[in-house]
Amino acid sequence: MSRRSRKARSKQSAPKRHALKAGPSDVYIREFVSARTGREERYRNIGEHPLTLAHARGKISDEQFAAGEEVRRLYELRALSGQDSTLMTPGSGGAGACLPIGEAQLDAARRLERLRSRLKDRDWMIIEKFCGEGWSMAEAVRAATLCHPSGVLFRVQEALDELVVACGGRIVKSA
Repeated sequence: MSRRSRKARSKQSAPKRHALKAGPSDVYIREFVSARTGREERYRNIGEHPLTLAHARGKISDEQFAAGEEVRRLYELRALSGQDSTLMTPGSGGAGACLPIGEAQLDAARRLERLRSRLKDRDWMIIEKFCGEGWSMAEAVRAATLCHPSGVLFRVQEALDELVVACGGRIVKSA
């Protein structure tokens, strides 16, 4: 066997490093997780939700992100039914006719309604679409009001500031 064929064979069998398969809305960033060595790394998907992406890109503050995450968590909790596919009735094509609503769902719905009552209708619509349903900033603002595209970020930040106040937090204006 010649040297040339050995080298060619060894290059072909080399494993590929960090082959991530990204979907249409996935945005991965590389993070170092080891404080001692700084060599251990992981890839985090910041594009899994528009709220996470806006925070990772520095468009919204930590307080705004926390308040938005609270709304997102409540929306997800409200949608959970506590049922899984093992409880489906054979031949019915879906779950049982009446699914009981759990206490966690009721508490989430009540908390969302309290937040909604503390916000203006347009602000709530932006928060609901952007944080709860995962719409993009532009789509959420467009659904709530007619706004020039250059004012979208400001309008979302303003609505998130109102949400922070409604959640009981304080707004710290950055210069």
